Amino acid sequence: MEKRPTLPTKTSLFWEFFKISALTIGGGYAMIPVIESALERRGWMATKDFYELFSLAQSVPGPLAINTALVVGKTLKGSGGGAAAFLGVLIPPFFSIIIVAELFSMMSSSPYVQGFFDGSYGTVLGLVAATLVKMLRHKKWAIPEIVLAVLAAAGFYFFRGLALPIFAGAVVAAYGGNKLWKR
Repeated sequence: MEKRPTLPTKTSLFWEFFKISALTIGGGYAMIPVIESALERRGWMATKDFYELFSLAQSVPGPLAINTALVVGKTLKGSGGGAAAFLGVLIPPFFSIIIVAELFSMMSSSPYVQGFFDGSYGTVLGLVAATLVKMLRHKKWAIPEIVLAVLAAAGFYFFRGLALPIFAGAVVAAYGGNKLWKR
């Protein structure tokens, strides 16, 4: 027999989502099992009900963790509950970013920090390459798409300072070119 859900207060919703957001590393999808477990453990919502709401949250544009918090909070405590859960999820990363930005501005000239960023640049290239390999395996690519991907990767490698314009140009070219090379 399934436990009947108890209702949280707006304050308890805020703090539960705040703790999850502050302590979960990995973004929205990493938070989902933690949110589900917390809701079930507290008796606020059954697993089946949570995953129905999660499906709804995925269909709405925007960050997954925020959408999930809004939908769950609104379902449990109305608009005020949605706002409480939203703020609980939003506040930890907001202040983390401010703190990291301040620390970065103080330490950006350090050779250790520069070395870290130089090393992580290679990691990003590796992650992009791994994603490209996975995409190549699962999609039938047209020649122009392959050429665009190779040119973008080469641009990232040879013109590090122009990564954002290269990325934006590749996205625009892929979007516009997709109409041309559609099968």
